Amino acid sequence: MRVSRRNKILLSVLACLVVLPAAVVFGLNRYVNDTGVPLTDSLFPEDAPKKLLAVFAHPDDEITVAGSLRRMSEEADAEVTIAYLTRGEAADVPKTSLSDLAERRTVEAGEAGRVLGADNVELFDFPDGGLPDADAAKARQTISDLIDKYRPSVVVSFDDRVGFYGHPDHEQVGVWVKGVLGDRRHEPAFPVKHFYQATLPESMISVAKELSPTFRDMYPADPAQGLPEPTVAMTIDSVGGEKRAALDAHVSQVTVLQAVQPGYDRLPSWIYFRILSREYFTRVF
Repeated sequence: MRVSRRNKILLSVLACLVVLPAAVVFGLNRYVNDTGVPLTDSLFPEDAPKKLLAVFAHPDDEITVAGSLRRMSEEADAEVTIAYLTRGEAADVPKTSLSDLAERRTVEAGEAGRVLGADNVELFDFPDGGLPDADAAKARQTISDLIDKYRPSVVVSFDDRVGFYGHPDHEQVGVWVKGVLGDRRHEPAFPVKHFYQATLPESMISVAKELSPTFRDMYPADPAQGLPEPTVAMTIDSVGGEKRAALDAHVSQVTVLQAVQPGYDRLPSWIYFRILSREYFTRVF
C-alpha cells in the first residue's frame, strides 16, 4: 500500500507521541525504584502449601502490597487471607457515626479483597487509632488464632519500627505479628515458613517525602528509625488495573489515599503502575 507524504508525517508524529511517553515512564521507573533489590515471582516457599496471611491495622492498608497479593492469588492452588484488626471507624472523613463508618469500611474491605482475589477477608473490633493502648494479649491471641485457622506458609504485615510511614497503629500490628511469629516459629509443625514486612527502598522514600503529605508529616527524620531495607521485590505492572480497583474500592478513603499515593487517581493505571511498578519486602525469616 502506498503511503502519502502527509500520512508519513502523521505516522512519524504518532510514533513520537508513543515513544516519548514510554521513555519518560521508563526514566521515572528507574528514578523511583531500586533495581538492585532482587526480584521474585513468588513469596511462597517451595514444598509448602500456597497459603498467605496478610495482617493489617485498617481496611485500605492492603494497598501497600496489593499488587503482590493479587499476583499471589493467581498462582495455582493459592489461598490468600487478608485480616484487619480494626474496621477503620475513626478515620478522619465525614461520617454520621463510628458504627456507620465501620460498616461502610467493612463492605469496602470485602470489595477490595474480591478484586485482589482474596479467598478470605477478616475484620476485628480492636479500636481504630488506639492499638498501642489495646489489650496486647488479646490482639496477639487473635493473630495466633488466625495462623491456626488458615495455616499460612507465608505471613505479610507491617514492619515493627515505623509502620510503613509512621502510623502508630501500623507499627503496633507489626510488633504483635513479629512477636507471635517469633514465639511460635520453632513449634513442631508450625506452618509459617516465611515472614515478610512491607517496606520501601530509599529512592521511593525520598520521593514519597516530597510528594506525599502523609510521609512528609509522619515519617521519621532519622533514617535509622525508618523502614528496614528491602531484601526482595515483586513487579506489579501486570496487575496495575487490579491494584487501582482495590484503591477505588475504598470509596470513603479517597482523600486519605490521595495523600498516601498522590496522583494514582489522575493517571491511567497502566501508566501509574509502570512507574511505581514494584512492591518491596524485608524477609524476616
